[in-house]
Amino acid sequence: MKIKKFFFNDLNLEQFYIKNGFVIIKNGIEKKFLEKISKEILNQISRFEKKSKNKLDYHNVSNSIMDSFENSQNYDDLIFQEKTKFIMNRLIGNDLCVLNYTALWINVPTNTNPVLNKNEHVDAWTGTSMNTIFLKLLLTDCDKYNGITVFPGTHLHGMYPVKNRTIDYKTHNIKLGNSLNLVLRKGDILIWHPLLVHSTTGHSKKNMRLSFTLRYTSTENEFSSQERALGYKTISVSSSNIIKRYIGNDLLQPFRLYGGKASIDKRLAKLYNKKYLSYLKKNN
Repeated sequence: MKIKKFFFNDLNLEQFYIKNGFVIIKNGIEKKFLEKISKEILNQISRFEKKSKNKLDYHNVSNSIMDSFENSQNYDDLIFQEKTKFIMNRLIGNDLCVLNYTALWINVPTNTNPVLNKNEHVDAWTGTSMNTIFLKLLLTDCDKYNGITVFPGTHLHGMYPVKNRTIDYKTHNIKLGNSLNLVLRKGDILIWHPLLVHSTTGHSKKNMRLSFTLRYTSTENEFSSQERALGYKTISVSSSNIIKRYIGNDLLQPFRLYGGKASIDKRLAKLYNKKYLSYLKKNN
């Protein structure tokens, strides 16, 4: 199977995702913004490296960087990227949110932390619900040694049995079939299903792989216990929920707006589409 990359508006990307359990989007975010955030993250990593007197644990570095980044304007701009939002609206629906605690992955040749070099697994093992979709944004190129390996179609088998953090091959006589080593480029977006079997290809001898992993779901879906604990940030809402918001409450109180004007607090304006923003400007 050859590596196929889609553009965000390609008509058949949903069918590819349904069949294979993953899809790669080329140029999924605005190029200038990509350069800005990748440069910022790389500079922060460099500062950690210069300050350190001992061997760095890059997983700890990632977490330290994300503690501040997730509260920044750059993070807000990242999750509200129009192309990315458009893709996830297509795959999930318009009642869209991103789970909190986005992950930054720094895969470097010298690092031995097993968190950064995972064997075959599915993300549903660690508390992700069936309704959630993963999105990885590459902030650097990767090579054939430090990419992502996927097993196309394995999400359609349901939940793979696990024993001590790996697939229980022996008990169930499991054979995964052909794998695909994804050599991705800076700006590529990899989207995958939580039941898809995948792994980290490994470590490069000389190159760093830097990426974000975000988790998207619908606010109308049932959350796992972990997802409820993490919380989420709403990205967009559906027409049905806009109408409910105009009325003002889920009880649909009769005639609350009768004789008045349907409107929503300006504080919530960014959740709604451009037509609604235009409506606000004309009517306020």
